[in-house]
Amino acid sequence: MFALLVSALLPATVLAQPDVEPLKLNPDNKLYCNAQTDWCVGIKTDGKFGENGPFATSRTLRAERNIWDSPEIPNFKHFTVWPEIIRLSEERALVGVIGPQQPDFKPETPFSGGGFSRRDLYLYDVSLGEQTSANLVFVMPYTADASIRACFNDADQQKRAGLCSDVYSFKAALKALPGKDYPDLQVTTQATRSPAGASRYADSSTRPPLTKDQLAPQADKQCSYTVTYTWQEGASVYEPASPLPDCAEFLQPSPQRKP
Repeated sequence: MFALLVSALLPATVLAQPDVEPLKLNPDNKLYCNAQTDWCVGIKTDGKFGENGPFATSRTLRAERNIWDSPEIPNFKHFTVWPEIIRLSEERALVGVIGPQQPDFKPETPFSGGGFSRRDLYLYDVSLGEQTSANLVFVMPYTADASIRACFNDADQQKRAGLCSDVYSFKAALKALPGKDYPDLQVTTQATRSPAGASRYADSSTRPPLTKDQLAPQADKQCSYTVTYTWQEGASVYEPASPLPDCAEFLQPSPQRKP
């Protein structure tokens, strides 16, 4: 009876929270470090070819690892450190960098009177306690922006109330969920188009004059979503737990409408 009473008073079992730590620029070493400065992440850009790229280092473990494991070597000046790590253990963490998408790593695709840019989050499984290479385990679109010229004369400008570009924006945020050695990753996205009703699959010049309500950005319901990625032990990568919607209109420089 006493044991039952004690168990009733104890709180329900709480799933272990993944150790997500923010990284801030450390003025002493110019690296992005956690609060204890025992894990730091940087991107070397001033070395010889093959020497540059992202790396993680730990003063307590006295270890340093290069992160980039792809045969393609981009211009790392277009990359930044993802300002978080997801600690799996004292010696192991998921570490990220943000940069142009594979395989050509173009920072921007110019259009006449506009352009397209996209940044992806590359997440690596990094061990500083073993002599092992970092493994790319997850890639996702992080930000994307497209701007397309829509005015070519005074009549167009009046027709569109001065809003002379179609603008498409995509942003994503990631958080780790509790309960597993490799935590599930929850991704929430937000996509907008301006003016409301704009489409990259249609000629904007054929549209009727814009109304006042169309001038504000419009959220895209299909590409504003939340999805969970789970760890696949056999492949050693994260995969979505449910199918992703078609968001080529926001994520590709020249999207093609699917039949």
